[in-house]
Amino acid sequence: MTASAAQSSLTGPQRTLGSLETWRNAVLWLLVASAWFVVIEPSPYELIFILVFLLFLPGGGLKVPLVALPFFAFLILYNLGGAVGLEGALDDKISVWFTIISYYMAVTGLFFCFLLTSDTNKRMEIIRSGYIAAGVIASIIGILTYFDVGGTAGAWAPMGRAQGTFKDPNVFAPFLVPPFVFLAQDILLRRSRRPVLTIVNILIISLAMLLAFSRGAWINMAGSGILLVVFTLLLAPSPALRNRVIFLSVSGAVLLSVAGVAAVQVPQIQKLFEVRASLSQSYDVGEEGRFGRQIASIPRVLTQPGGMNPRHFRYIYGQDPHNVYLNAFASYGWLGGFTFFALVIMTFWAGWRAMRTRTPWQHHAIAIYCPLVAVMLQGVQIDIDHWRHFYLLLGCMWGLLGATLAYERQQASFPSPAPSKL
Repeated sequence: MTASAAQSSLTGPQRTLGSLETWRNAVLWLLVASAWFVVIEPSPYELIFILVFLLFLPGGGLKVPLVALPFFAFLILYNLGGAVGLEGALDDKISVWFTIISYYMAVTGLFFCFLLTSDTNKRMEIIRSGYIAAGVIASIIGILTYFDVGGTAGAWAPMGRAQGTFKDPNVFAPFLVPPFVFLAQDILLRRSRRPVLTIVNILIISLAMLLAFSRGAWINMAGSGILLVVFTLLLAPSPALRNRVIFLSVSGAVLLSVAGVAAVQVPQIQKLFEVRASLSQSYDVGEEGRFGRQIASIPRVLTQPGGMNPRHFRYIYGQDPHNVYLNAFASYGWLGGFTFFALVIMTFWAGWRAMRTRTPWQHHAIAIYCPLVAVMLQGVQIDIDHWRHFYLLLGCMWGLLGATLAYERQQASFPSPAPSKL
């Protein structure tokens, strides 16, 4: 075999693999970027996920790290609780579909976990880029439809609140928190190549979140932003970076406050803002309010180990639990309820373990952990168990932990200089 033939035999497969990897990355980006459109089911996200899953299966770097086994086990047990609860409601299409969606969500979480065990930095950059695109697109549509551009408010903002291509403004707004955190981190760490465009995108997302008038999402956003600043300061490797973070955080808070005050001066916004700014609403309080129904359901939950069957809380009490932890017990029984609590507690640990280790993807771990912590805490106020972005964050967090532990083992065997900055 000649040298040129040998080179051809080596580079030919590499070109093929390179082409396949390019397609994988492109479709992965498209999957995350398509998450802005979920008003129909199955959404483009569900359909593209099937393609992405098939593309990455043959030698696509999907590895199962040992540390991910608890994550895998928690999801199995959680959904097993749902399957047991479904036994008495197989004739209820809503309950059956609810359970199937739970299985699908678990699969997506595991996919992102296994995905990030290889080529971690590059794949995280793709996920971040796609999610930012989805957040900006969703925000622009939400803003335009809120102001009834082209007569779209009746169909796309029926509650007088921005919700864009989502079914509910209380799901739309929390979806925007992770891209807000990604963009804010890019400014803090000077990662943005186009800082002006990044700031514009932050303002667009912030306005859409304001117009959604979701109190839980406002707290989610504020909490995520505070966690981002605190963790970045704690883990910053130099005083110069800490000073930069402090200065930009204060400046950013002032800018967003001024922009918010200016937006609230618009009569259309001001009227609803005065109503939604209250911590308690009429539908929250009283025996027939959200909190009253939650309290009334506790004795029944505690005496029914098998739960109330998936989604049956609504039939019994007239509305959904609006508390993911209560819903875990109500829909998935004691097995699902305790498992979900264990999953959340272990995820707090997994995120902290991945975030505090200085790796090439430490900044990604911080950016995932902050909105993930916030959304898990927001679960006290809303059902998050079928949110696509919750499982994306969950899977990414456990995948980053797997990659981090592998990196530590590699460093122990073949020491090399650790990254000096986030």
